[in-house]
Amino acid sequence: MRHILTFISFALLAFGLTPNAEAKKEVRPSRINLELPTRANISSRYGNLDYGLRIQVNSDVGDRDIINLYDLPSNEAKSFPSVEMDNSLAESVEQYLDSYTTQLGFKVATNANTDYILKVTVKDFRVRVRNYNVKKKIYNSSAAMVINWELLDAQYKTVISSTTSTGRGSTRSSDILSPLSSAYTEALSNIDWDRIASALRVAKTARQEANKEVTGMGNTALEHSVIRWNIVSRPQGSDVYWRVVSSTPDVVNTNSNFVGTTPYESTESFDIKGLTYNNSGNVQIEVSCEKPGYVTQRKRFNLRQVIDQKEISAKFNLVKEDEE
Repeated sequence: MRHILTFISFALLAFGLTPNAEAKKEVRPSRINLELPTRANISSRYGNLDYGLRIQVNSDVGDRDIINLYDLPSNEAKSFPSVEMDNSLAESVEQYLDSYTTQLGFKVATNANTDYILKVTVKDFRVRVRNYNVKKKIYNSSAAMVINWELLDAQYKTVISSTTSTGRGSTRSSDILSPLSSAYTEALSNIDWDRIASALRVAKTARQEANKEVTGMGNTALEHSVIRWNIVSRPQGSDVYWRVVSSTPDVVNTNSNFVGTTPYESTESFDIKGLTYNNSGNVQIEVSCEKPGYVTQRKRFNLRQVIDQKEISAKFNLVKEDEE
């Protein structure tokens, strides 16, 4: 009898069984940690930008709403592990963009008074788990990320209006979260960095940034445009004044300002708030010439022509008051 029992025991072991064997159950983790990249690795593309960049990130996606399990059977969905993140989605994106823009060559957060602001809002970020091959332990999953971004100047005026950038990723493996990282890095790299860099440079001519408004921060080509003044009179020694005369609500009229006496020669730039190249055709510079005992004379110059010609030149032949 002992030999028979020994034989049966060996037979059961040979087939992977024991007299009290129970079916082995698959053990899955109860939690999965999602680690999104916070450091980028990219070559420098921009240099000598005139203005810095600050990054602000908000997210409309809850950190617990990243996994979509609607395609899985209910029993699979219930047993699916929860996904957790060490940092919030907004924090991860902001850290990644700080690293990404620095490596691209942007000057990040250098001067709060002049830095432009890149506002990024995460509108969608989730992975869709389609099915699970129990035998091979492989998931089919795909992910997408949608962000809106806009660029503002230091006064929070829109420079580049809200624009959408997207990224996608997919996999057929046991790593169900890898598509999220792919979608994440693709969406952020798809931001139009060339356009942003262009906005952080002062254009060579005002015509190249026709709608960029003078704010007094020195960040427009108009404020860097040098205008040559050449005002002469007969007799010499007359006082020269100038003022702004505007027919556009964007630019206000000013009082007369004394600049010097004739012959007056100077090179100056314009700091006329609200002025753009496009509205400069509706703005005039009035130059007046005054001398005691003589009738005051005035001449007006269309500002668009002044900008294009880079010169205000005039000669005043003053008339004595008693000769009128």
